[in-house]
Amino acid sequence: MSISSIATPGGLPQFVRLDPKHRCLICHNVVRNSMQTSCGHRICEDCVPKLFEGKNEPVKCPAGEVDCEELHRKDITPDPGGRREVRNLPVFCIYKQLGCEKQVKWVELDRHVESCEYRPVPCTHENLGCTEKLPHNSLERHTTQDCEFRPFPCKYCAINVPLKYTQEHLQKQCEEVPLDCPYKCGAKRLKRQQLNAHMETCGRRPKECSFNGIGCSYQGTEVEVAAHMHDQTEHHLQKLTLFTQEIDLKHLEFQRKVTDMNDEQERMKTDVRDLKQKVERMTNSNKEGRLKMVNLTERVIHLEKVATETARKDVVETQGREIVENRTAMAQVRTQLTAVERLVQELKHKVETGGGGAEVAELTRKVASHESQFANIDIQMAELDLRFQILETASYDGLLLWKVRDYTRRKADALAGRTLSLYSQPFYTHRYGYKMCSRVYLNGDGMGKNSHMSLFFVIMKGEFDNLLPWPFRQKVTMQLLDQDSGQTNLTDSFQPDPTSSSFKKPSSDMNVASGCPLFVAHTVLESPKYIKDDTLILKITVDLFNLQHP
Repeated sequence: MSISSIATPGGLPQFVRLDPKHRCLICHNVVRNSMQTSCGHRICEDCVPKLFEGKNEPVKCPAGEVDCEELHRKDITPDPGGRREVRNLPVFCIYKQLGCEKQVKWVELDRHVESCEYRPVPCTHENLGCTEKLPHNSLERHTTQDCEFRPFPCKYCAINVPLKYTQEHLQKQCEEVPLDCPYKCGAKRLKRQQLNAHMETCGRRPKECSFNGIGCSYQGTEVEVAAHMHDQTEHHLQKLTLFTQEIDLKHLEFQRKVTDMNDEQERMKTDVRDLKQKVERMTNSNKEGRLKMVNLTERVIHLEKVATETARKDVVETQGREIVENRTAMAQVRTQLTAVERLVQELKHKVETGGGGAEVAELTRKVASHESQFANIDIQMAELDLRFQILETASYDGLLLWKVRDYTRRKADALAGRTLSLYSQPFYTHRYGYKMCSRVYLNGDGMGKNSHMSLFFVIMKGEFDNLLPWPFRQKVTMQLLDQDSGQTNLTDSFQPDPTSSSFKKPSSDMNVASGCPLFVAHTVLESPKYIKDDTLILKITVDLFNLQHP
């Protein structure tokens, strides 16, 4: 049996017990793909380079025991026995919190999970509206006894209706349910269709008085309304007289408003002259704002050129001061534009209340034109702000520290299928180097779907790719940081496969992601150790050893 056939399984399950001899002396997690030193200690295969990183051989054994030997790389060899022991360590089922007490060998965990009777499955009545997910061994009882969406036959029409909606079905839909006439005419136990036809001709169907439009609210049967019309003639005449008087009053009010409008028209002419002067002042102010915007843009371009220099302390401090100065200037321009916008609103209001006319229409057109210019200025401001952010957050040392905020909401979005994955901001190996980012599936991808968080590394299309060596060969280390003690960071790393398309020179915006579908189980991830303030922190490190710069 080859050494590759006894590789450590993926993921990080909950161990029944983990003996210190099965922990790596470097990362202190369970030893993966065990390697053995000449003095008998165990180290993860991926942790061996860390032991010699930046040191001259030989190095001291990290165990630090009396009989430990100094180590050369050739002294650390594969440990098939240790790998078998780790594969056979007893672990708990990932559905332990749901009730499964099964303990299996780590190597057999995936096979057990596939058939575990406690694995969560959707209700069979999902198509009827049930959103429950429950252990497989509880499914039958739920679907036959507890599910409020289980089909239930209507006792009148025999149609299967979800139990939750049976009452609504009887009240609004069932055509066979017997109903009584709501007008209390004596007709009983009519089917719904029969009842609808009956109500159109029912002798007790309520009718309104013919004088309803002038304030009479009387309702009754046809016979009762006829008697009402005969008996209340004088009352109806009084209402008609009052209604006519109200119309006369409204007519007088209308005439008064016409007179007021004529007076307002005269005042409007004066206001129009004032409007002309204010629009001219606003136009001049707008020109000044545009000049300031051009000046700010030139300063940003200059700042970007300066940012390409070597990050000496004095250069960084100068850039910081220039960013503060530019932001202050931008704030002043925004304040001035806000004041102008208020003036536009005031002018627009006066135009709206002043009436019509070609002169007012021309002023309205000018105001609309200036509002369009303000919108363009806002867009330019937003673009400048984005460029400042890129200058301030770009990383050029192969290190990405990514805070994934709002974990609970984003996990819910992933479960609902709205946002399956998230991308980090780009980072670089150096100023003109490889452009990279990270991609995370909070609800897992592939083998890790619904049980793990999947984490991937992505090569992006950069501006200087033609100057860089391809394929990408630098070692990548991915970590979930312990925000509690900092002692149990979860780590995985890989050496890029030169034959994989993921590490070729990008021909589109980004290559296919590469990484770990089973990076961390949800049962391990969702604890105060790794999630604080609804935020988790991921760290991606690219080894810059032997990296050639253009």
